Formats: sequence, structure tokens, C-alpha cells
Amino acid sequence: MFITRRIGKNSKDLDKIEKLYIESFPENERFSFSKMIKNESGHYETFGFYQDGDFSGFAILLNSGDISHIIYIATALEIRGKGIGTKALAAIRRIKKDMRIIVDIERELPDCEEKEIRRRRKNFYIRNGYEETEIRYRWQDESYEILSNGGNVTREDFGNFWKSLGINKNAKDE
Repeated sequence: MFITRRIGKNSKDLDKIEKLYIESFPENERFSFSKMIKNESGHYETFGFYQDGDFSGFAILLNSGDISHIIYIATALEIRGKGIGTKALAAIRRIKKDMRIIVDIERELPDCEEKEIRRRRKNFYIRNGYEETEIRYRWQDESYEILSNGGNVTREDFGNFWKSLGINKNAKDE
């Protein structure tokens, strides 16, 4: 049985989530884990995913207006490729049923390393109902694109999302 739980600053699985967060995302793409978990802004939401009672992954979302941005999502390393990511995205869609959900992924560029990994990641989201948008940007020396589920998101929507949060993403359009 697959279960989704909201995670707070006192969650018993916080150490597991932080460990997976560090293992899954390069240092230049990480934000302060404690700030996201403390959620002083009221815009962050963290979910833990559990398969048959065992911790299997997490997602950290950033919400404003009718947009929920999956900023981090990861499945436990030892069970990747077993459908947990698909179940996690479906759970997020149920929870955020009235919102447009966006995710940013590294672009598959001709000269990039990990080209096949990037292609598989994009195909995973497309198979799970995400669609391409017009949004392409560069952040932390990496090129990204935005995929959306539940409705299109324009460049203007994306810019307004970050402005409404008072966050300067320091991203450049591509």
C-alpha cells in the first residue's frame, strides 16, 4: 500500500529525507533544507512517500496562487525504477487537484553530459501527464525547462510566481 504523509519539522523521518535530499541533488542545486522544513514563509510543503510502511521518497513543493512547484522530488536509491515516482506524482496531483503543478528539469542539450538520463527524466514526466511549456531558463550554470500538469504555465505566470514569493531566482531566460 502506498501512503503519502505531510512532513513537518518534528517528523521522525526527517533524517531519512535530508539524507536522500543530499544524495539526490548536486550541491549547487540545493537550497537550505532546514529553511524549507521550518516553512516560516508558509509556502513550502514537504511530503514523505511510503510503500508498505517503508520510507520510499519525498517531495518538497513551493506554493503560491494556483501554482504548486515541485522543487525537489526523489525516490529512495534502492527502489528506483519500481513505480514509486509515478505513485508520488499521482498523489501530488490528487492533493493539488485545483492547482497547476510545475516541475523544472535539466534540458537535454547536444553537448550535455548525462544526455540519456535527462531524456529518461523528461519522458517519465510526459508519461505521467506533464506537458512542455515555453519556459526555458538558466540557473546555477545549468539550463532548465518547465513542464506542467493541470494547465499551461506561461513565462509571465512563472515570473509572477517567483515575484509573489518575494524570491529573486536569479534565472535568465533562454
